[in-house]
Amino acid sequence: MARNLKNIARLIETVNDTKPVEEQFLSDLKRSIELTAKKEGRKPSQTYKPSGMNCIRSMYYQVMGADCTDEPNYINIGICNSGSDIHERIQQAVIDMKANGMDCEYINVADYVRSRELPDIEIVKEPNFEAGEYETKLFNKKYNMSFLCDGIIRYKDKYYILELKTEASFKWQTRADVDPKHHKQGIAYSLNLGIDDVIFVYINRDVLDMKSFMFHVDDDMRQGLIDLVTECQGYVDRQIPPPKPDNLTKYACKYCGYSSICNSDK
Repeated sequence: MARNLKNIARLIETVNDTKPVEEQFLSDLKRSIELTAKKEGRKPSQTYKPSGMNCIRSMYYQVMGADCTDEPNYINIGICNSGSDIHERIQQAVIDMKANGMDCEYINVADYVRSRELPDIEIVKEPNFEAGEYETKLFNKKYNMSFLCDGIIRYKDKYYILELKTEASFKWQTRADVDPKHHKQGIAYSLNLGIDDVIFVYINRDVLDMKSFMFHVDDDMRQGLIDLVTECQGYVDRQIPPPKPDNLTKYACKYCGYSSICNSDK
């Protein structure tokens, strides 16, 4: 098997050598981006993540520390980097609102957690506004849940969780409400931070226009998420994969890093 892979690699290298120099350069550039990402990549922590709670089976594999088969792809790497850059610019723009006379204040999430003495919440990494780092990394030891928070704002005397999302133009054009696949993420933030309302801002990745939607979280929604985590933890404790959900789309499974191990399990 190893010999076959080496032969394939040599064949690809030979084909690349016959291309014009500019195409060879571009191919090497793309591969270099992927190799750098692979070197810098870290094994995902064995915790529940608000952004990955749409599939209990994926949650199980995450907490069990299963191998994720996602290979770095230069396009996905670029999309993620671009999204991070856009988020930072928007976060700075929100900070600037107060200086521009708007009744809005961007709250340091770490300070908020400390001032409210939120139970079970640990501050893993604080933001550094001067360095342009606005996200706060938090860990809920009760639910074994770790997450990054885009921010909290106090707007017109009320606190809101701020969540920024970048998406392709074709999705953004038809965006009329919070994407259902982001509901559990908003509920998780509300559960951890004790704030009922989440403002989702969707940013068109192509032209940088924005839309905003309010997502209100109630006690039943928070309890539903607690029940989901409790159910998944039961499977983790028994080391038995939960049944495959029957409401997931083929698209969701296609891009899941645990699809291989999931397909091999019963």
